[in-house]
Amino acid sequence: MPADPLVTPLGATATAYLQLPGGWFLNNAGWITGTERTVLVDTCATEARSRHLLQQAQAAHPHVPVSAVLTHAHGDHAHGAGLVTASGGDVLATAAAAADIATGPHTYPELFDCTSWGEITPPEQLETLTESTSWDLGGTTVEIHPVPTHAHTNGDLVVWQPDDEVLFTGDLAFHGVTPLAMHGSISGWVEALDWLENFQATQLVPGHGPVITAQDTALAELRDYLRWLLEAVGTTENPDFDALEAQARESWATWHDAERHAVNLRRAHAETHGHDFDIITAAGAMLESAGGPITLTI
Repeated sequence: MPADPLVTPLGATATAYLQLPGGWFLNNAGWITGTERTVLVDTCATEARSRHLLQQAQAAHPHVPVSAVLTHAHGDHAHGAGLVTASGGDVLATAAAAADIATGPHTYPELFDCTSWGEITPPEQLETLTESTSWDLGGTTVEIHPVPTHAHTNGDLVVWQPDDEVLFTGDLAFHGVTPLAMHGSISGWVEALDWLENFQATQLVPGHGPVITAQDTALAELRDYLRWLLEAVGTTENPDFDALEAQARESWATWHDAERHAVNLRRAHAETHGHDFDIITAAGAMLESAGGPITLTI
């Protein structure tokens, strides 16, 4: 399995499951365990990867049931939900995310070439939440908070482990990987990053890339990028998207998956000018930037 996951304990109860470097469909997940229950935070893109994640969590704490919380609906985080329910666990998501997941699985064959999905049919039913809640896992509690704005998607949530001061952000945070706003709101995402600061986490598990510590600048860099997107296209009705993409590639040269700039610039333009976002055109521009359909080695 390429990009073998890195199982990283972050405290007494929280463990990160990192699939580095974190490119297309190589997300981070993790789990939090008490004496009575383990909660997975997200699953993975393929059956094999999700099965490995579930087995790792079960092996680490073999005598407690496993449930899952999904930070949003995208397949790299949600495709394994059916494995969790098949093993007897509950799966929780926001109502918006659950509705999107139910219409899947979403593999976007017009964009991605992949033969390793396996069985990723979504479960028949997910539990949903519309407001913050907490779960007693036995000796420790996790908090689950819907994001108050349309950010990476319109159904994001975060999972907070206050004892370990660990925050699982889902795709609100990327570290060393170009973010993607295909289904997002740039301005809402900026607001969500400001909201994340309220947790004062010492460690954040981003949706993609290495764990973020309090000393890292990853969130500040992401915020700067999102604000640049809005400024770069906000003053003209007909921006030179190719030139702006080249500028972004130069300014954030170390980030993986630079073809995503093409989507993000068009999303920002639609947002700042009050237009409907043309997802077909944006996806086509991304494919052109990538040199054609993207082959997934997952």
